[in-house]
Amino acid sequence: MRKWVSAILCITLIGSMLIGCGQKKEDGKETVSKTETETVKTQDSQEASGEPITIQFWNGWTGSDGQVLIELVDEFNKNNPWDITVEMDISSDFGNKFVTSMAAGAGPDLILSSAAGKYSYEGQLADVSDIWDNTTLNKEDFVPTYLDACATDDGLYGIPFQISSYYVYWNKDLFQEAGLDPEMPPKSYEEWTEIADKITNQERHVYGSGLTYGNVGANACLMQMFGGLMVEQNDSGIWEAHFSGNTGYERFVEWFKGQFESGNNPVEGDMDTMFIANQLGLYVTGAWLTADLDSNGINYGITPLPYDEGGKHVPSNTQCFSITNQADNAEKLACERFIQWWHTGNEGTDLTATAVYRWSDEIGYPAYYIPVMNSREYMENPKLKAITVTDTDICADSVAPGNFSGWMSMLNDVMVPFFEQVVYEDNTEGLLEEAQKNADKIVTDINAQEGN
Repeated sequence: MRKWVSAILCITLIGSMLIGCGQKKEDGKETVSKTETETVKTQDSQEASGEPITIQFWNGWTGSDGQVLIELVDEFNKNNPWDITVEMDISSDFGNKFVTSMAAGAGPDLILSSAAGKYSYEGQLADVSDIWDNTTLNKEDFVPTYLDACATDDGLYGIPFQISSYYVYWNKDLFQEAGLDPEMPPKSYEEWTEIADKITNQERHVYGSGLTYGNVGANACLMQMFGGLMVEQNDSGIWEAHFSGNTGYERFVEWFKGQFESGNNPVEGDMDTMFIANQLGLYVTGAWLTADLDSNGINYGITPLPYDEGGKHVPSNTQCFSITNQADNAEKLACERFIQWWHTGNEGTDLTATAVYRWSDEIGYPAYYIPVMNSREYMENPKLKAITVTDTDICADSVAPGNFSGWMSMLNDVMVPFFEQVVYEDNTEGLLEEAQKNADKIVTDINAQEGN
């Protein structure tokens, strides 16, 4: 079954709703507030905290956003009221390091990972359903779709940290040079092709289109816009793949390959670098690129992927704070307090000074935390506003529903070879049927595991 973004995304900016979401105004500023009950709960838990404690926090945030993460963790270590120290390890080999260390009984207490970790790290993560009792966090302050992504039928295995989606970036200067309206990105994939034709100038090494077979996540999202989710459950709860006979996917293959065959798209290259160098007119990637574009003074716009035959989709991947089962009770509580601080700061902290707000404002990711989404400062940021979902009739799943445990296998074993074949093979006929066969193997295994 599809999970649809709740109507909570459309909450308007009115004072009563801000107060209802746990915010109050002081001198025109929004601050994180606590009810009397929450304050007592916090005081009781602080008194019970005992000795200073150190927790190990591992993740793979090695990019420029990692520096912001370091700054925020340092701020917590200096100012938190519980005498908690977070020792953070950021590694490009986080996945392998985590699995190896957990097997040896020497793993961290807290990690950042995709919501798919509830399956790929099954048995290694702790249920954090008690976080609503142990901290001042309110479940109602989180967009249900993203919180549900961190859960299974057995429990809650993460708290949202970041919502990763893919967006269309366009270079406004290249649009203007080509005689195009720099404020009008493509509203369809036919328009994408028309714009790319006008921008491409191979003598200047300028290309209208910036697709690449290796950008599997972005390509899968684009393909989903054309033909819908790749895997869904039927009315009997049985998983089924949807590659063969999917007319939307057939159109995607033709469109995707056409960008390369036309010469409007480089076959190889570092697309991030090329976009920053003003060599690409259109590009699809995540919100993480905005910080580099801003620091390099690039004149760009950002907008959600255009809808197509697949329906109203905003494919998203929820990254989570997850506590491991190697954390003892005291360490688990310390981790939960760090997660609380991330969202609320210390008592009286201005909303715009909280880590959760700064992560959106400084890095460029859309909010999942309703008090941030409702804040005036957030909604006055044109780039954040442009990528924040406000439509109530949207499918936010990526590739497959969030309860499909074969998500990573679909990407690695089906989509990786598929996109490379589309680009490099002269004849693409039969590729969707081959993808169907590969997907059926995964789906059959999942159905067997679930007793379908």
